[in-house]
Amino acid sequence: MSADTVFMKAGNLHRVCEITRVDGSSLLAEPYAIFTSSRNRLEYLCFQVSEPQGWRELEARTVASVKLRESQFTTRPDYSPLNLDRYPLMHYSIPTHDGRQRWGEKRRTTAAG
Repeated sequence: MSADTVFMKAGNLHRVCEITRVDGSSLLAEPYAIFTSSRNRLEYLCFQVSEPQGWRELEARTVASVKLRESQFTTRPDYSPLNLDRYPLMHYSIPTHDGRQRWGEKRRTTAAG
């Protein structure tokens, strides 16, 4: 399975995943979303539960593999995929703690474009 597929499966099951980067480093994270950034790069949004803890946006091209772990997580109250400036094109996201969800909208265009 591709890293994207395993990341989404982990998110759907609310299971922590182990993300291995192409440089060989790895981290444990709660998977939340896959989006295209304003720099036109595919990125994973996750909360790193291994040290140092915190929100991470990982470029997909830097991820070598994703593996499901047994531990589960509860959606963090500060998770919000609804910011259109920060996440202009959402490909996948789990629901927020209060059930709101965002699905792959088209990229917004400016008046000039």
